[in-house]
Order: sequence, then structure tokens, then C-alpha cells
Amino acid sequence: MADRHETPKDPRKPDGGAAAVLQEIEAVIRDGTVSGDGFHPGDEESQQRLEEILSGIMATQQFALAMANGDLSRDLAAKGYLAGSLKSLQSSLRHLTWQAGQIAQGDFGQRVHFMGDFSASFNTMVEHLARDEIDRTRREQELMSANMALTQEIAEHRRTEEALRLTNRKLNLLASITRHDIRNQLTALSAFLYLTRETSGDPVAQAAYFDKEDRILTTIISQINFTKDYESLGVKEPVWNNVASIIREVTPELPFGSVRLVAETGGLEIYADLLAAKVFYNLIDNALRYGGETMTEIRVTSEETPGGLVITVQDDGAGIAAGDHDHLFTKGFGKNTGFGLHLSREILSLTNIVITEDSEPGTGARFRITVPKGAYRFP
Repeated sequence: MADRHETPKDPRKPDGGAAAVLQEIEAVIRDGTVSGDGFHPGDEESQQRLEEILSGIMATQQFALAMANGDLSRDLAAKGYLAGSLKSLQSSLRHLTWQAGQIAQGDFGQRVHFMGDFSASFNTMVEHLARDEIDRTRREQELMSANMALTQEIAEHRRTEEALRLTNRKLNLLASITRHDIRNQLTALSAFLYLTRETSGDPVAQAAYFDKEDRILTTIISQINFTKDYESLGVKEPVWNNVASIIREVTPELPFGSVRLVAETGGLEIYADLLAAKVFYNLIDNALRYGGETMTEIRVTSEETPGGLVITVQDDGAGIAAGDHDHLFTKGFGKNTGFGLHLSREILSLTNIVITEDSEPGTGARFRITVPKGAYRFP
């Protein structure tokens, strides 16, 4: 009878079986492992169910731990409220990671609206980064503008320096040429004055010498005027020079006698300094001085080549000695003052024009003036 009146168990207090289940769950949550005490529910179905629950808890715990360590690649098979919440968090973190990558690439329009207070802090940070980027871009543009202005200023300074250097070079050349030319004329004038005195009893001979002296004085005045005109131009930039016109302008000043001058350059123009006229004057003058009595012709021709246009000034006189070729353009070399060919080379080099001499001894002198492409034309 006593068995019928036993006190019923309180359902709120776990019996030994319930306590063991709670102990297993606590061990999984606390340590991540099953306690291993060998607890087995009363039936197989309960045992299987308990193992599924414990496995789900352990999988969820490992999933959460992986996210805590930055691994957002894990998959969670477990279902339920907790698993769903963790999956949602993983998805948010993945999207947040993608947004961070976009921001790193300069997309400051990214905003977060699904993570509460973190969203506000994150968005504020992005706004600051956007403003910083705008400021950085503005400073870079200001720096680039300043660098560009400085570069232009330096380039202008260099152009000014180069212009001054070139101007000084031209003026020095002009002074040297003028001294060279006037000295030559004065040498000739001195000789004719001597002959004039020696023929005091011959009025006809004196008249001829007076005429030559007048021409020499006219030439000297012309050379001085050229110097004045050249300086008054402010040493201008190179200009297009018509070669045939240059030759026509310089020939009246030269004593050709019976020597024939042939110019076959057509309408050729070369882009050179105004002093280029002095070059042709000097080449023709040298031919007349040193060509000898057998010289009959001075010929000026032009020919286009792959390397540019070549103007040839050639005579049929005595030519140039073999040992003199390497020194023709050296300052001070020559029978007269030794400045003519040196100055001619300097004048032409102002516009990258090259002059050489390549004749054979006894075949007359032959000077070649090579004009680069773009620096000649046939209008």
C-alpha cells in the first residue's frame, strides 16, 4: 500500500538522466568536446537525437570561432535560430569585407546600414576618408600645377640663357668676320696705294688704281653697314635665304676677271642665319685668291640626298694640297688671316648646317654644304 502513496517527482528538477544530458551539453558548450563519461539515454532514438544536438552545437561553435579568427569561408549545416543568426552575421561580414575592398580602391560611396552602432562609426570613417581623398587630390593638383609652372619657368629660363648664349656667339662671330673682311680689304688698299705712288708719272695707271681703291672703300663701307644692320635687327632668328640671290649680292664686290661664275641652284632657299651670305662670299673669294691663273670657272650646284640637301661650291683651279685638308677649318690656319673657313663653319653650325671639303689635289677645290631636311625648300 505504501507504494501507491509515493511522493510524485517534481518535473522541474531533473532526474539522473536529465542531469547527465545537461552535463553533456555544458561540456560541449564549455570545452567543445563531449564529456566522455559514457552517458547513454535509455533508448537508441534518444541517443541519436542527443548526438545530433551535440554535433550541431559543436559545429555552430566551430563556425563562430572561425568567424572570430577572420575565416568567412566556412559553411554551417546546422539549422535553427542560433545557426541562422550566425549565418546572417557571416553574410554581413562578407559584404562588409567586399565594401572595405571597394573603399580601398577609392569607392567612398559605400555605406553600411545593417550593423547598428558599428554602421554609424563605419560610415563616419568613410566620410572622413572621402574628405581626406578630396583634400589629397586637391593638394596633388596644386602640387602638379606648381610643378608645371616651375618646369615652364625653368624651361623659359633655359631658353633665355640659350638665346643670350646664341646672341653672344653671333655677335662674336660678326665682330670676327668684320675684322677679317676689313683687314683683307685694307691689305688690298695698302697695296694699291703703294702702286699709286709708284706710278705718279702715269695718270692712266693711277686712274685705274684710284678706281680699285674706290671699290675697296665702297666694300669696307658696305661691310660696316652690314654690321650695323645686323646688330639693329637684334640678332634675329634664322630666316629663309635664297641662295641664288645671295650669290648675286656678293659677286659685285669680288674681282672675277676672266673667271666665270655659274650658279645652278634654281629657287633653292635654306633656313640659316643672315650671316650665311658671308659664307658664300668667303668661299668664292678664296677660290679667286688661291685658284691660280689656270682657273676658269667657279660652279655652285645643289643636289638632294638621303641625308639632306648638298650645295657644292667647286672650282677648276689649283686645288688644295693633300696635307691641308684636315686643317682647313681650324682657326688661324691658312695663307691669309686663317679665319674665313673657320668662321664659315661656325656660321653654318648655328642652324646645324655642315661644311666639308673633299677634293683631290690638282682637281680644284670642292666644298660641300649639307643642309638637314626641313631646313631647305624650293618655293
